[in-house]
Formats: sequence, structure tokens, C-alpha cells
Amino acid sequence: MRVADGGGVEISGRRPGDPALPAELRAALEEWGEVAARTDVALGQEQRDLVRMRGRQLAGRCAEALGRPVDFHDPVTGRVEIVSGRLANRSVIPAPRAAAVPREPTPWATGLPISAFFAVFTAVVVVVLSTAVRDAFGALWVAADILVAAGLAPSLWLMRRVPLWRWVAIGVAAGLVGAWVCLLVSLLEP
Repeated sequence: MRVADGGGVEISGRRPGDPALPAELRAALEEWGEVAARTDVALGQEQRDLVRMRGRQLAGRCAEALGRPVDFHDPVTGRVEIVSGRLANRSVIPAPRAAAVPREPTPWATGLPISAFFAVFTAVVVVVLSTAVRDAFGALWVAADILVAAGLAPSLWLMRRVPLWRWVAIGVAAGLVGAWVCLLVSLLEP
């Protein structure tokens, strides 16, 4: 198996009785051949390593489909190696890994005031609106509060891991709980 001129992949040395390669494997070989034809021009070292690794994997799949080892002509180094099906999927080249992002400290000094602001804001809004609905429609304010909480819950859940927005989510959730407590206490008063 080698990359031919123009990016095609040649599988030479076919023997009588060799099965045809599956269509998806042929398509993967053609796609790899187009990329491998550009290894000397447009790709960096990391990408060349990926092209070499993918070529070995495809050679292994060809070996498994044919039921025998195949020769793999490395387009990057020009070396020829014999690849059998099971060994081809174990790459000699380690897969590139993303650099670990160092964890930043939690900004409590700025986060807690943001949460406190949104807790007070949410509590005031919910209490005022619930009181207005209670005065106009009676016990319908309970259903309205449940709908507001159910509508906010998915957004608050998604914001819990975003660095700045998690403080807003904590404040809004605390404000909702505080508003419900205030509203329930106001029901107990004569």
C-alpha cells in the first residue's frame, strides 16, 4: 500500500482470490491518500505523525480484509514496513494530547457579591410579581411561581460550570428560594 502520484493509493501485490476491499475502506484510503500527498508541503510535524499513524491503521484494516500482511510505504519517511491486521492498530507514535489547562483559584471576592446582588434582585422581583398575581388572581400565584422556577431551572443548570455565570446562577437560585420562604411566611400572617 503506497501513495501514488496525485494522491491515489495503490494496493499492489494483489493475489488471485483476494477479496475486494469494502467501499468505506476504499473511501478512507482515497481520503488519506489526498492528505498524504501533501505531507511534504502543507503539513507540520504533528500532522505528519497523524498521517503516518492513520496510514498504518488503514494498512492494518487492509491486512485484515485481505487476510494477510501488507507492505506499508510510509509517505513521510519513505520506509517500507510489513503490517499485519492486529498490530497495525497499535501505533508507535503516541497520539498528540492537549496541554493541561492549569486550574485557576475560585474568585470568591468577586463571585460572592455578584451572587448576592442577583439573589436580592431575584427575590424582590419574584415577591413583587407573586404578590401582584396573588392580589389579582388568588392562589394562581403558586402555579406561576412553579412555572417560573421550572423555566429557569435548565438555564441555571447549564450555567453552573461557566466561570462567571455560575455566580449568577447561584444568586438566582438562592433568590428564588428566599422569595418562596418570604411568600410562605406571608401566608401564615393573619
